[in-house]
Amino acid sequence: MKKKARMLALALLVIVGLTLFAIALTRANVKLEGPHTTRVSSATLDKSLEAAIEFKLREARLATVEDAIELSLRLTGARLHFGLGHPTRLSFGAEPREGNSIEYAHLFARIFDMAAARSKLPARAYVVHSDRAAVFEKVVPLPGLRDHDWVVVEDETPGASRQWFVDATFEDAWLGWDLTHNVKGNVKGRR
Repeated sequence: MKKKARMLALALLVIVGLTLFAIALTRANVKLEGPHTTRVSSATLDKSLEAAIEFKLREARLATVEDAIELSLRLTGARLHFGLGHPTRLSFGAEPREGNSIEYAHLFARIFDMAAARSKLPARAYVVHSDRAAVFEKVVPLPGLRDHDWVVVEDETPGASRQWFVDATFEDAWLGWDLTHNVKGNVKGRR
């Protein structure tokens, strides 16, 4: 019985390990290519969602832009789960719903801008549309997966100005939010 339990545990570890390896390999081979167009978020929040986010922001102690990114990712992930079987809507309510990369990007950017303003952080988020998304150098031939929307955070922290390339959709799919090594071409915010 102990031998069967050990074999089962070993098999599960192998499966988990192979799954993590496949995710990491795929993630490393996603390329977002331009042209990249940026715009401010068009997300609108209903009163109950806006109040819930404001409450979370009041209790959070956001000292850095990265703190605001992390909180905004958690709040976005709590409201959306990935899916392509719906029309794109940029109005958001308190109830969780399906979202595509456009919706994730707009909601994240709106929440981030609220967080940065409340915490007086010198940063602004912009939604980025990349015209071409490729995995292993091939464009996925499915509507909604040929291109991709994500966010550039323009961080003007004195002495540490930088751009953060953030993908709330990837983060929600356990692929990690940092697109630094995945974006090809120049991305310009609106500052």
